[in-house]
Amino acid sequence: METAHIVLQNVLESVQGNPVLSGLTILVAWALIQDLFLFRRLRRLVRGGDGKTLEGTIRKLQERASTLEEHATKSTVAFNNVDARLETCIRGIAMRRFDPFGGEGGQQSFIVALLDEKGDGAVLSGIHARDGVRVYAKAVKKFLSERELSEEERGAISDAKKTLSSEKA
Repeated sequence: METAHIVLQNVLESVQGNPVLSGLTILVAWALIQDLFLFRRLRRLVRGGDGKTLEGTIRKLQERASTLEEHATKSTVAFNNVDARLETCIRGIAMRRFDPFGGEGGQQSFIVALLDEKGDGAVLSGIHARDGVRVYAKAVKKFLSERELSEEERGAISDAKKTLSSEKA
């Protein structure tokens, strides 16, 4: 400790007569103090807040990022699968009641259109008469049928198509 004191005293004596040397000494002292503070900050950074190393923290963050990317990829595949399956689900449904015999039946007859997003499905017609009820079904492809459709059936298909377009909006 005494030798450091003597060295410091000799440096101060030699600096007093030379202003350039005194300026350089001050700059070197300031640089050493800055170096000390930076070294302490670097040591805290590398050690980490809870005693772990910076490298270990980076490695764990990288693993978590990889896991999240893998999960995102799986989720995208699952969502695409769900979207593909939903296209074939019956979601356009419409029903109309009517009187097939000119207002004498109390609107007990009905038409039900059941369609998916592509316009595929069926139209069910239930005709109520005095002697019983008859039910008919017609296949529908792209909102059209190979069989001739009545005005009520076309209207039910149109209503079902509107429910599909309102869901997308």
